[in-house]
Amino acid sequence: MSYLTVKIIHLTGLALTFMGLAGVLGSSVAAPAASAPRRLFMICHGLGLIVLLLTGFTLALQLGIGKNLPGWIWGKMVIWLLVGASAVVARRLYRFQIQILVWFLILVAVAAWLALYKPF
Repeated sequence: MSYLTVKIIHLTGLALTFMGLAGVLGSSVAAPAASAPRRLFMICHGLGLIVLLLTGFTLALQLGIGKNLPGWIWGKMVIWLLVGASAVVARRLYRFQIQILVWFLILVAVAAWLALYKPF
């Protein structure tokens, strides 16, 4: 697959992940008890995370990055773990929905900065 095709799939995974997170947050506010829509959003979040991980490493391979991963990739992996944990935060602390949405925005912005500038 070409680099741009993998990048499009990667960005689609990003959209799926954060669509799932926003849906989990919204469904938790609307109905705090377990619900079918929240389960669907959690599935979207999980699938998006898998797509992000697989395409992220594929993009790194296409950039010629081997066994010694640069710091910006380690930073993106930490962000990936934080995004994975954010679903639990969104589900349990839905009362802080504004702060959680800002947290989502910060995670995306830092990940984009790392990917574009590759600072270390």
